[in-house]
This record gives sequence, C-alpha cells and structure tokens, in this order.
Amino acid sequence: MYKSLVYKEWIKTRSVIGVLFLIFLGVGIYSFMHISADIRLLGLVNLWEEAIQKDPAMFPYFKYLPLLAGVLLAITQYVPELQFKRLKLTLHLPLKDDTIVLTMLLYGFGVVLLLSFVTLALLLLGLSRRFPAEIVGTTFQQLLPWFLAGPAAYLIASWICLEPQWKQRILNIIPGIIALSFFFLRAKSGAYQPFDPYLTGLVIVAFSFAFYSTTRFKEGIQ
Repeated sequence: MYKSLVYKEWIKTRSVIGVLFLIFLGVGIYSFMHISADIRLLGLVNLWEEAIQKDPAMFPYFKYLPLLAGVLLAITQYVPELQFKRLKLTLHLPLKDDTIVLTMLLYGFGVVLLLSFVTLALLLLGLSRRFPAEIVGTTFQQLLPWFLAGPAAYLIASWICLEPQWKQRILNIIPGIIALSFFFLRAKSGAYQPFDPYLTGLVIVAFSFAFYSTTRFKEGIQ
C-alpha cells in the first residue's frame, strides 16, 4: 500500500520534478560559467581577494530557487487532491489517516531535500576545484539557509494547500511568509551559523502543520 501511495505521488509530480531538475542544472551551469568569466577577467588571485574582503554571494541565482521548488512541488502534489476531490478518497485507503498524510509529506519533503542538498554538494565540490577551503566554507554558510528554505517552503505550502477553507488559507499565508523570511535575513557569512539549528527546528515543527489542515478537512470544514 505504501508503494502504491508513493507511486501515485510520483505520477502527479514527475513532470514538475523533471522541470525542476533541469532548472537547477541550468542555473548551476550558468553560475559556474559566470565564475569562470570572472576568473578570466579579474584573475583567480584577485577573485579570491574579493571573495574574502567583500564577501559576495558566489551563487546568487540560487537564493530563492529552492524556496520556489518547494512551493511548486507542494502545489502540484496537493491542489489536485482538493480541486478534484481526491483527498477524501485517498484518506479512505486501508491505512491510518495520519500515516497517509505522513507518507505524502515524506515523499515531497524527500524530493525537495534531495534536490536541494545534492545541488548544494555539487556547487561546493565544483567551487573547491578553484577556491581554497576557507572560501568554500564561507559559501556553504551563505547557501545553507537558502537551501533549508526549500524543505521549509514545501511543508508550509502543503499546510496552506491542504487547508479546506479559503479564508483560513489566506490567514495561513501570513505566518508562512514571516517564517520563511527568517531564511533570507541579510547577514555576513557566518552570522547565520548560531541560528542554523533554529532554522532546522522550524523545518521539523512545520511537519505538523499539514496534519492540522487535514484534520479540519476530515471534520468537514468548508
């Protein structure tokens, strides 16, 4: 039954996953092309010096991309469930309701997490071929909050999409935006490091939000 449920989610989302993969790949290639152009224009040593002194974002095009990926996947996964009244049928499968919702969430969360952190690892690996470990570490500190925003955005968007009442959906958007804004505070590299555990905790807490929405749906709230 679990395999069937996961396969159902895969059928719904495979096209979007493919598009997101191509977008992440394209942005990654473009980013490294941009860095290579800077190396040719400024010289590698000068670029190192600029990276150390001015603390620029090495991969600025990825700032909101994981967030958008999480939101898009949640919309693709859950909007059809309510639009075509499939959620009620899904919750009648021979599994506990919470188990069904958890399986759906883990599927989408796993996809966004895998896409985000495989991309992050490849970016840092590629950067390490031309830059010292100190700059790679600084870049990791820059990118980590942005890539944590992807799974967080997925969970918050799932909570909003599964909410059966439009008025409450709009009200949910406000705290959702406030929560996600913490992943994009302007700060020097390393300033986020003490705050990263709290961002991770926010992601974990956000797992519970969708269960509240499905409980309201089961109670017949419109």
